Parts: sequence; structure tokens; C-alpha cells
Amino acid sequence: MGGGGDANVWRSGSGRIRWGWRIALFTLLFLGLLLTLNQVAAWLDAPWMSGEWDPRTWGWLTAVVACLAASWWMAEGVEDVPMAALGLPLDGGTAGELVRGTALGIGLMAVAVAVLALAGWVTWSLEGSFAGFPGALVEFALFFLVAAFGEEVLIRGYPFQVMVEGAGPIAAIVVTSVVFSGLHGLNPEVGTMALVNLGLAGVLLGVAYWKTYSLWFATGVHFGWNWTMSFAADLPVSGLPMDTPGIEAAVSGPRLWTGGAFGPEAGLVVTAVTLAGIAWLLWTDRVGRSLRILALDPIPERHGEGEERAGGSTPGTEPRHRRERSTHPEGDA
Repeated sequence: MGGGGDANVWRSGSGRIRWGWRIALFTLLFLGLLLTLNQVAAWLDAPWMSGEWDPRTWGWLTAVVACLAASWWMAEGVEDVPMAALGLPLDGGTAGELVRGTALGIGLMAVAVAVLALAGWVTWSLEGSFAGFPGALVEFALFFLVAAFGEEVLIRGYPFQVMVEGAGPIAAIVVTSVVFSGLHGLNPEVGTMALVNLGLAGVLLGVAYWKTYSLWFATGVHFGWNWTMSFAADLPVSGLPMDTPGIEAAVSGPRLWTGGAFGPEAGLVVTAVTLAGIAWLLWTDRVGRSLRILALDPIPERHGEGEERAGGSTPGTEPRHRRERSTHPEGDA
């Protein structure tokens, strides 16, 4: 990409494609790949297309693959940074970031469930057999981990990060949170309160990424939140009923606080817990930027479309991941 030139509707003065067009290009690429992969899966009679495998779990695979492929192409081909710079390094720190995010997600939802239980609005009883418990544990974990990872890469990945570069972190968090909420707009039992809380959950996840630059950390928060609500508490997740073998949850009390049939995410208890989680992430110094990702020249570290980037005439402006370095800083989220 050139380092200079006349600004126009397509390119900035630095010669780079403007951030809005880059997001549009990513979206078209993702949708095209998704349609193609789904068509191929149908031709091959893939088990999740025929119903042999649970489409709720395995149907996400094509979307995740399409999103990863589109992200890789935009990162490597357009931004000239490695895929890992989007917040997905695969190294010794990956598991730690995922585990810490999961712990935060579990902790936040556990507080919400505990409040509902102490108020007497949710109770549990033993019902049926625990024979299917181990299999359900694996199935729930797999489903919610894949779903969380896919949503984080799609929403807090490339589009979010380019929007941070072009419009700033507040705009990126607000816009992607609205999109995140809207993606659940057709879920069963959805209502205004549910959409508001899902938007706040989007803010929580956006801040989780912004504070760490790690999509592993954000994925962990998302996964821990949903897994606790579903498997551990046997409560609906975003309007989707869950069934933990051997356990039956009974919800009573005012829908305004409990969320009713949509699940806790439509209640004021989760509103308060989510706001507390956002505040903690914003002000804590226990969560910080990953030095491993900072060393890869992540997109949010850029400062607007006029900055000289790769291929420019100014010495030293090549991407950091292609400069010779004697050491690679290591750090955790």
C-alpha cells in the first residue's frame, strides 16, 4: 500500500482504504464465504446439515471458519499485520488469557444467580437421572465455547478494531454493542429489557477486549457467562431453554428482576451485575494490555487514517512484526 496520495471517498491521504470501506469489505467477504461454505456443506451432506449432529453446536463451525478466513485475509492482505495481532496469538499465554476471562465471566454470572437464589426467585430440585451429565458437560462447553469465540472474532475482532482506529474506542464499543444486541433480536421471548441488557453485555465484552487487546480474554468472559447461566444454573440463555441432566430450575418472582422465560439476561439483577463488571474492568489495574499482542502492531494502536503505514516513504514505518527484533516481550492480559 502506498504511503501517500490524494484523499478521496475510497482512500485517505495516506493511500489506505478508509476504515468504513474496510469494514464493508470484511462483511462482504465473510458473508460470501459463509454462503459458500454452507452450500458446500449441504452438497456434502455434512452431519450438522442433515441433523445427524446437533446443528446448534456444529452449525457454528462454518460461521467460525468463514469469519477466521475473512479476518486472516483482511489482516494479512489489507492491514499487513499477522492474524495474531487481532488478539489471537497462539502461544504460552493463550490458555492463561482464556482462563482468566472465563473466571471473570463465571464470577459475574454466579453473583447474579446467587442474588436470584437468595431472593427466593430461583430454586433447584433433583429430577431424573444424572446418567447424561458427563456428556452434557462436554456438549454445553463445546457449544458455548465455539459460539463465544465466533461472536467475539466477528464483532470484537477486525470490525471493532478498525472502527477504533477510525472513530475511537467509545464509538466502536457503542456501535458493536448495538449490533451484538440486534443479533439476538429474533430470539424467543426477547423484549426491550433483554435487548438493553444484551447491549450492556456487548459493552462489557468490548471493554474486556479494549483493556487487554486479547480476543482470548473476551471469549473467556463470554463463555464463562453463558456456561454458568446454562449448565451450572439450568437457566435459559438469551431466550434459549437449557436442560442440565438431573437438575431442574424453577423461576418465580417478578419478571422485571428475574428475566422470566428469556432468562436472567432480561432482568434487572443482570443489569446491575453487568454495570458492576463494566466499572470493575474500566478501573481495575489487574487487567491490562498484553505485551505479546502489542509487539505485533495491533490495529487499535494506530492513530487515524492519515498515519503513514506499511509501504510508505518514511523510514521505520513498516509493521513491527516484520522488523527484526532480538526479543519478543511477553505479557499477560
